[in-house]
Amino acid sequence: MGKTKPTKKPRGRATVRGIAAAAGVSIGSVSSVLNNRHVERRIAPETVEKIRAAAAGLGYLPNISAKRLRSGGKNNVVLALVTSFEAPIPLVNHFIIALRAAMAAGKFPQAEGAFSVMIEMFPAGRLHELPGLLTGDHFNAAILLNTTAEDDAFLNRSPLPYPVVLVNRLIAGYAAVVEAPETGSRAAEILIRAKRRRLAVIHGSPLTQTTRARVNGFMHRGAELLGRPAHEVMAGKLSETAGYDAMRAFLKRGPEIDGLYAVSDALALGAYRALKEHGLKIPSDVAVVGVGDYEISPFFDPPLTSVGVSHQALAEEASRLLLQQLGGVGAARPTVTVPLTETLRASSGHRAG
Repeated sequence: MGKTKPTKKPRGRATVRGIAAAAGVSIGSVSSVLNNRHVERRIAPETVEKIRAAAAGLGYLPNISAKRLRSGGKNNVVLALVTSFEAPIPLVNHFIIALRAAMAAGKFPQAEGAFSVMIEMFPAGRLHELPGLLTGDHFNAAILLNTTAEDDAFLNRSPLPYPVVLVNRLIAGYAAVVEAPETGSRAAEILIRAKRRRLAVIHGSPLTQTTRARVNGFMHRGAELLGRPAHEVMAGKLSETAGYDAMRAFLKRGPEIDGLYAVSDALALGAYRALKEHGLKIPSDVAVVGVGDYEISPFFDPPLTSVGVSHQALAEEASRLLLQQLGGVGAARPTVTVPLTETLRASSGHRAG
């Protein structure tokens, strides 16, 4: 495939005509690709890639103002936080704050008017139903959170025609911010170091890329150190209620455990109640380790030990990458790994954070 020759970045918003000139193709071909209609128009894959490379190099953003109003007003660059309804509210808050802070600090030629932030939510597994997702009718750039395997498969099939950063997902062609891979294994080590030998992990369903990695890491490291696998406790969702119901049903079945890893702090809170109702004390009978270290984690009874990455760090890195793309810093789609942190509290038998 021939390389798209470098072009001088135009001032202001890149146009379909400018992309066509840079890629050496027709305006109609560019329009078809940017609106994800290249398959039905039978545009060759190499031409599609050439057009996308030219669009990325020129810093193209869909003109929402033109699409919605067909007016000559100033450009308002709309950034979206796209997440499933199952996303924890504290996580969403971190991203809103970080994105607005990054916007306030940055200057971009595409924004002749102002920036704004919107939240778009979808049912897990049904990202493809989100209006305007494939065409950029609703927003110019996005951070995507909490996608399931079905959503990830959709993104792999349908590249989005604007800057996107994925959080805790790895999909070819997209920039991504991910947590360090050893989160689950470190949780197992903390529990085993606290002399716990009968372990369990509680997680939601369906598993995402990240939660599957947490569970797999915990199971593998636990089996490696103890010589036997941990129990799995499957909750229907990632909510406190789901954690309570799943843990309660598990304890009624009879397996005895003395160490529990919850892949989210919401599940941990629900599990706390089930354990206490069953007559078990934390941490003397069951030590508990969570993920995420939400603002409420120090106020659990007892305070919750947490291992994982800082949500604030994830949000800041994702916002930085998104605005880097908006600023036209190359067409590369990097992956940034955020290192994990651990906060040891009373739920695992520790006296202080």
